[in-house]
Amino acid sequence: MHPQVVELEIVEGRPSIRGECDLSNAAQVASWLRTFDGEPFELDLSGVTFLDSSALHVLLSERRRNPGMRIVAASTVVLRILDLTGTTEYLMAATGSHE
Repeated sequence: MHPQVVELEIVEGRPSIRGECDLSNAAQVASWLRTFDGEPFELDLSGVTFLDSSALHVLLSERRRNPGMRIVAASTVVLRILDLTGTTEYLMAATGSHE
């Protein structure tokens, strides 16, 4: 078995994802994000070391489901993917604002 490559935890009151986010754990990440039950929350991705298209799909789906979710901290890897896909503003801007 492979060691766990993703950690889902609350750090200083903020949901945080650390490690590799990919097809192998996308369903786990999606399920965890749904536990916040539509409440607005700030997501910390500063510890993400890998993000594939399935993980990006999870983030986009969660934002559609919960417009109050936004990424407030992101690793260089995440920022590059968001930039390449044109999703930075959608996932990082607060609802109703254009930061």
